[in-house]
Amino acid sequence: MLRKILTKVVTTTYLPSNPYPGEMLPIERLRLFQWVRKCAPKVVLEVGSGVGGSTFYMSEAIREHGGVLHTCDPLRRPPENFLKRFEDTLCYHPLRSDELISWMRHNSIAPDFIFFDGPEIPELALDDIRSLEEWIEPGCYFAMHDWEQAGGANRKIVSIKAKLIRPYLENSSDWVQEDLLSGHQKNVWWTKGSFDSVGLCLYRYSPKRVATSMAA
Repeated sequence: MLRKILTKVVTTTYLPSNPYPGEMLPIERLRLFQWVRKCAPKVVLEVGSGVGGSTFYMSEAIREHGGVLHTCDPLRRPPENFLKRFEDTLCYHPLRSDELISWMRHNSIAPDFIFFDGPEIPELALDDIRSLEEWIEPGCYFAMHDWEQAGGANRKIVSIKAKLIRPYLENSSDWVQEDLLSGHQKNVWWTKGSFDSVGLCLYRYSPKRVATSMAA
């Protein structure tokens, strides 16, 4: 009971009040909000709008520095009052992720913060990040929800969406891990339960080919 109260105190103190539902856990919402505020991106690309849970926090975070968030989901969309609230900073696209990525590239709209929380199709996330690597700038940040894999201590983890992209980034010399919430151990003392995340990562794009060309 005490940790439940503490969780509410922390989230209400450090997060804007969110009237829209979402699937992210309290510490995940807080971290994503803090990351976007700290990175201060001008253009955010979100794959998987859902009903607007994570979209809300990122939209609130980029308001402080005038960024724009492009989010896509061909099956679900945030409510109209949600879209109205963020009409100056949010662009909702009823498209597949590959379609939005292609549209942004065609219009020279390069994201400097990317967030994946799309469908349970491992190949999709991997294909999307490989496509983005062809044209995003060094220093672009990448975050993904449901980063943890099944088979560890937390038996509630069943998502497979990061099954291919996680080893790809972990073994890539072009991506640097900046932060990580584990899904198989507790991340902070004040949350309730034995586990407080299903995995949330933050990476920064730092391609070696850029460093090599500069050195030459």
